Parts: sequence; C-alpha cells; structure tokens
Amino acid sequence: MREIVLDASAAVSVLAPADEAGFAVQARLLGERCVGPHLIDAEVGHVLRRRVAAGDIEAPNAEAALMSLTALVVERYPHTALAREAWALRHNFSYYDALYVALAARLGATLLTADKRLANAPGLPCEVEVIS
Repeated sequence: MREIVLDASAAVSVLAPADEAGFAVQARLLGERCVGPHLIDAEVGHVLRRRVAAGDIEAPNAEAALMSLTALVVERYPHTALAREAWALRHNFSYYDALYVALAARLGATLLTADKRLANAPGLPCEVEVIS
C-alpha cells in the first residue's frame, strides 16, 4: 500500500465532492494510505465553513465531511518536524503548501492536490498528481 499525501483541496474534493471529479478521486484513493500534516484539519474546516457560508453545501453535510476526515487521513505529522524543510521551500510555496510538499518529499510519497498552481510551481522535490 502506497502513501499519498493529501492536501486540503484534494481532501475536500473527496469528502464533499462538488462535481464528478470528486467521485473520481474517491475511486483513485482505493487501496492507498492517505497522510498529511496536522494542518489539514484546520484547512479542511476552513474550506468547508466557506462553502457553507456560500450556500454550496448544507452545514450538516459539511460537518459530516469534517468528521470523516479522520478516517480518510489515517496519519498526521507534526509541523515542528517539517519546519526546516518547509521553510527551505519558501521561495516557491506558501508555508502552508510547503508543509504538504515537505511531507511528501520526506516520505517519498505522491502529493495529491486540486491546486494546479501548486503542481506547476518550480522546485518541487516530490511527485505531484493533480485532480481536476
């Protein structure tokens, strides 16, 4: 079983699909072990809150999605262990994105994201797969 580092954009696509792409990602992750930095919980909660406020998703569905994150991302890594590597990536990534990139690089894992800008950034030290 391979490890996949999910970023928040990919996790939200899986947990609260807004279109067919989300369902395709669910199928893509079968048999994979999804991991992420602790930051993923805060970022997913933030995105779901915004989607509720925009009327894109009902609050009970957003809450269920947030609670399902624990089952989807089976291991979380502390920021402190990734801080030096993430900081070294500061010229090409936000610190938030750099935490995901640093984790994927450290684990030799693929980073799964819906963020095309992140996937096309120079200096990626890991494999990145974009969901669309």
